[in-house]
Amino acid sequence: MRDVTAQPFEALLLFHGGAVAGLIYLLFRLARDRVQKRWFTHLCDAIYAPILFAILAGYLFLANYGTVRGFLLATFTVGFAAMYVLFSPIFTRISQKIRKK
Repeated sequence: MRDVTAQPFEALLLFHGGAVAGLIYLLFRLARDRVQKRWFTHLCDAIYAPILFAILAGYLFLANYGTVRGFLLATFTVGFAAMYVLFSPIFTRISQKIRKK
């Protein structure tokens, strides 16, 4: 069993992983807004799901050798939500400018 002092580092690492996953999701959202076809939305979602799993698995392995813990999953989710809430308006404006062209 590992020392408890590593838990804040693990939480910050998973928060960063969630933020990375949120950024990639927003980039996919830009592509989906540009094309606006139903099949393309499904394709982007099908591509994003394994990417999300790979990011989560990679960051879990970096943090604590792949041990799944509830607070780490919650921290990953908070990182994703923080990235989405903070940067979604910026990506929405970019998407609207792209659509006007």
